[in-house]
Amino acid sequence: MRLLVRIGSVLAVILFTAPAAYAQASITGVARDSSGAVLPGVTVEASSPALIEKTRSVVTSGTGQYAIVDLRPGTYTVTFTLPGFNTVRREGIELTGNFVASVSVDMRVGAVEETVTVSGEAPIVDVTSARRQQTLSDDVIAAIPSSRQYFGLTTLVPALNIQGNDIGGASGPIFSVFQIHGGRRNEGQVLVDGLSMGFQGMGVSFYVPEVGTAQEVTFSLSGGLGEAPTGGPQMNIVPRAGGNVFSGSLFVTGANGAMQGDNITQEIRDAGLTGRNELKKLWEVNPALGGPIRRDRLWFYGTFRHQGNRQLVAGMFENRNAGDPTKWTYDPDSSRQAVDDGTWKNGSLRLTWQVTPRNKVNVWWDEQTVCQHCIGGGSRTGLVFAGGIQSPEAHGRTEGFPQRMAQATWSSPASNRLLLEASLGLGPDIQFGGLQKNPYDKTLIRVTDQGGLIPNLAYRAAFWSRPRGLTRVAQGSLSYVTGSHNAKFGGRYHYNDSLGVNFYNDSQLSYTFLNGSPTQLTMYGNHDVRQLVTQGMASLYAQDQWTRGRLTLQGGVRFEHLSAEFPDQQIGPNLFIPIGITFSARDSGVGVKDIMPRMGAAYDLFGNGRTAVKMSLGRYVTPTNSTEAYAAGQNPVSRVALMTNRAWTDSNRNFVPDCDLLNPALNRECGPWSNQNFGKEVFTTTYDPDLLTGWNKREYSWDWTTAVSQQLAPRVSVELSYARRVWGNFQVTDNRAVGPADFDPFTIAVPQDARLPDGGGYSLQFYDVKPAKFGQFDNFITFADNYGKQIYHFNGIDLNVNARFPFALTLQGGFSTGNMTEDDCEVGERLPEIYIPPGGGGTLSANQSTAQWSRTYCHRESGYLTHIKGLATYTVPKIDVLVSGTFQSKPYVGANFPSVASQAIPANSVTGNAAIAPSLGRPLAGGVPVTVLGLVKPGDKYGDRLNQVDFRFGKLLRFGGTRTLVALDLFNAFNTNTTDVYQTVYGPTYLNPASIMAARLAKISAQFDF
Repeated sequence: MRLLVRIGSVLAVILFTAPAAYAQASITGVARDSSGAVLPGVTVEASSPALIEKTRSVVTSGTGQYAIVDLRPGTYTVTFTLPGFNTVRREGIELTGNFVASVSVDMRVGAVEETVTVSGEAPIVDVTSARRQQTLSDDVIAAIPSSRQYFGLTTLVPALNIQGNDIGGASGPIFSVFQIHGGRRNEGQVLVDGLSMGFQGMGVSFYVPEVGTAQEVTFSLSGGLGEAPTGGPQMNIVPRAGGNVFSGSLFVTGANGAMQGDNITQEIRDAGLTGRNELKKLWEVNPALGGPIRRDRLWFYGTFRHQGNRQLVAGMFENRNAGDPTKWTYDPDSSRQAVDDGTWKNGSLRLTWQVTPRNKVNVWWDEQTVCQHCIGGGSRTGLVFAGGIQSPEAHGRTEGFPQRMAQATWSSPASNRLLLEASLGLGPDIQFGGLQKNPYDKTLIRVTDQGGLIPNLAYRAAFWSRPRGLTRVAQGSLSYVTGSHNAKFGGRYHYNDSLGVNFYNDSQLSYTFLNGSPTQLTMYGNHDVRQLVTQGMASLYAQDQWTRGRLTLQGGVRFEHLSAEFPDQQIGPNLFIPIGITFSARDSGVGVKDIMPRMGAAYDLFGNGRTAVKMSLGRYVTPTNSTEAYAAGQNPVSRVALMTNRAWTDSNRNFVPDCDLLNPALNRECGPWSNQNFGKEVFTTTYDPDLLTGWNKREYSWDWTTAVSQQLAPRVSVELSYARRVWGNFQVTDNRAVGPADFDPFTIAVPQDARLPDGGGYSLQFYDVKPAKFGQFDNFITFADNYGKQIYHFNGIDLNVNARFPFALTLQGGFSTGNMTEDDCEVGERLPEIYIPPGGGGTLSANQSTAQWSRTYCHRESGYLTHIKGLATYTVPKIDVLVSGTFQSKPYVGANFPSVASQAIPANSVTGNAAIAPSLGRPLAGGVPVTVLGLVKPGDKYGDRLNQVDFRFGKLLRFGGTRTLVALDLFNAFNTNTTDVYQTVYGPTYLNPASIMAARLAKISAQFDF
C-alpha cells in the first residue's frame, strides 16, 4: 500500500511538471541578413508528411537562433519568413534518430511573397551534440539480408558486443543481450518508441519487437545527458504511425532443409560433433496496414506477425532411456537427432490522434504468444534461455503468454518555446517459464554427468517454472527552447511487480554423476515457493544545451532512487522443510539515491558544418532490476538457504541415497550438507546497511568519449572516437564463517599440452576449506573497497563510415577495438574465497566461473579484441536489381555476461582426490570426491574469430503505385564452419567443437508495398 501511495505521489509530480518521451531529432540554426547581422523574430516552419500536424514552427531569438525539437524521422522542408525579406525555403533535410541538423540561412530584403528555394547539401554531421549514434533507415533494413530480428541489426554495429551468433535467424527471435565498451550484461537496452522492452529493468526480454516494419532504428552509443538511464547503448525502434494515404506491406519468407548447405567435415566428425544445427524449416508472414481514419486528425497502423522454426540440434540425439525409471544413463539414438522448435505470434495496433493543433496523442498495444522447446528441445552448447547442456527430455518448455506491451503518449507544443510531453507505458507484462513438459518429470530424478559422452549434460527429466512480471512506467518532460538554449526537465517512475516460482520432482532431488557413477546429490527446499517483490525506481533529470557561435556546451544531471517491498510469503511445508516458514509483509530497507552529472561539448571546427570535434563525460549507474540485490536480494525468502549439495557414494549402486537426508551431518553413504543452514530460518546472506541506503552507493561508471566527425563528400562522413570507461562501487561477498587461515593449499601439476597456453607444463595452487569449516556460511555483501582496491577499466577506439551516394549505393561500417582490465588482487589477498565456488566454501559467482581459480588469476586482461562490420546496398538503375551484403568479423563470443572470464575459453578440470590428496595431505572436505579447477587464466585463451558474409539478390517489380521486392538471401555465403562453442571440460575432448557456425542458408522472401 505504501508503494502504491508512493507511485501516486510521483505520478502527480511527473504529470504536474509534464513528463518526458524519448528524444527525437531536431533542426537548429541561425537566420542572418545579407550583411551577416542576425535576424530576430523570423518565423521558422518545418513541414513533413511524417507529421500528422503537418508543420511545426518557432521564432528566432534575439541572437537569430532557433531550434525545432522532437521531430519524427523523415524528410523536411524548412521555411523562413520575416516581413520585409524574401521567404527562404530549404528542402530535402533528412532527419534520423536524435540527429541535430544545422540549417542556417541568409535572407535578403524583398517581398515576403518572393520565395527563394536554396539548394544545398543536406547536413550529415551533427555539430551541436556530443551524443554518438548510428541509424539504420527503413530502406536499408528492407534492402540488406537480415533475419528481421533486433539482434540481426545489433550485430551490424561495430562497437556492440552481442550474445550469440545469428545465421539468418534460423533459431528464431531468441533472447539476446548486447553491450558496448566492456559494459555490463544488462546495459544494452531495446526501446520501442522510447519504451524499454527490458524485463523488470533489464535491457531485453522475451518480448519480440518488430524491426521489419519500423520507420527506422537508431543506436545511441554514448554521450547521453540527464534523460539517459544508462551509459550503455540504446536501440530505439521507431514504429510507423500511418498517414493521410492508405499504405501497407506484406512480407513472407521461408526456407527448409534442402536450402541449407553442409559445412561439417570429417575432421569435425572425428572431434565428436556428428550432427550440426541443421534447419528443417522456418517461416515468417508479416502483413501491415496503415492510413487515415480521419485525414489530418486520426491515423492508424496495424501489424500481424507469425513466425516459427524447427531445426536439428548439433551433436544432440534423442535419449533411448527417456522416461524409463530403471535407466540412469544417456543413451543417444544416432538415428534420431534432437529437434528444437519455436513458434511466435504477435499483433499490434497504433493510433495517432491530433486532438487539437497543439495536442497529439499516440496509443499502441502489442499482444504476443511464444512457445519454445514445446515439441522437442535439447542443447549441446548451454547457450539457451534456461541455460545448461541438456538432452531433449531434460530441456524444459519456455512459454510467453500472456506477453504484451502498450503505451499512451501525449505531446503538446504549448508555445513556440515550450514543449510538454507525457507517457504511460505498460509492460513488458510476461508470464514465462513453462508448464511441465513430460508426464514423468514429477517422478524421475534429473541427472547431470560431469564426464560421459557430453560433459555436464543434464538428462532424464526436466524442471519447470512459471514466473511472471508486470511493469508500469510513467515518464515525461518539459522542454524550453529559445534557440541558443535547449533546456529539458523531466521525470520517470518505473514500477515492477514480480513472482518467481520453481517446480521439481516429487523427491525434490537432482543427482550429479561422473562417468555414470553418483558423486553428489542436490536437495531443493524451494519447490513451489512463491517469491514476491514489488520495486520502485524513480528518477528526475535536468539538462541544457547552449550554443554560442561554433561551440555548443551541454550539461545535465540525473537523480535516481530505488525502493522495494515484499508481501506476506511462506516457505513450505515440503519434503525438506516439514514445518513452514512464514514472513510477514515488510519494506526492503532499500533507499539508495544517486546523483549523476553529465556534460559534453561539440565544436564546429571550421564553421561550415562539416567537421565536428566532440567530447562527453558522465557518471552512469549500472542498470538494476527486480531480480538483483536492491530488490529480490532483500527478499527474506531468497536469503534463506533453500538448496544444498552433499557428497554421495551410492556404494550399493541402487541409485537411492541410503541415508537420512534431513540429518545435516555425515551419515551412511551421504556426506554433510554443503550449507549447514539449509532450510533454517537463518539468513545466510546479510547486506551491509551502507550498501542499501544513502547517496551514490550503486555500482557506476565514469564514461569519457572524444570524437572527430568529418564530412568527406556530399552524404559521406567518417567518425573516429576514443572511449574510456572506469567502474566503481564494486560489491564483494565475504563469507564471515571462514577466514584466510581456514583454507588449506594444494598444488596441481598441469600436464604439458599444446592445447593449453604456452603448452602447459606449469603448476597451480588451489585451496580447500578445512573439514571443520565445511558447509558453514555467513555471507556478508559489502563494498570491495573495504578490503582493498578493485579495478575494472576499458580503453578502446571506434571508426565508423557512413555513405549514401546519389546513385543508389549505401555503405555503412567500421571497426571497434578495446581492452578490458580487471584486478581484484588486494581484495583476494584478504578474501581468498572469492576465487572458490560455493560448493567449496567460497563465493565465486557462477557467472564468472563454475571452476575454482588460482589466486594468480587476480589480474586479468582481455587484450585488444576487435570487431569489424559493414553493410552495402546497391540498386542497379533501369533494371531495378538489388544487390546487397553484410560482413562481420568478430572475436569469439563466449558466454557473454560479460567479463574477461566469460568471453574467454577456460579449461575446467574435474579433479579427484587421487590427484589432490598427496599435496593437500587429506581428501577434500565434506567427503566430496571431485572438485572442478580452472587450469587457464581468464583472458589467456580465446576461440577463433567468427567471420560471416551474407548476400541478397533481389528484383524490384513496380506496377501502378505498388512495389514488390522478390529476393534470395544467402547467409554465411562462404559456408564457414568456425567453432562457435567449445568443449571446456579439460580432458580428451577439450576444445572439441560443441557447435559450429550454421551452414550456408538460402532464404526466399517477397515484400509487397503499396
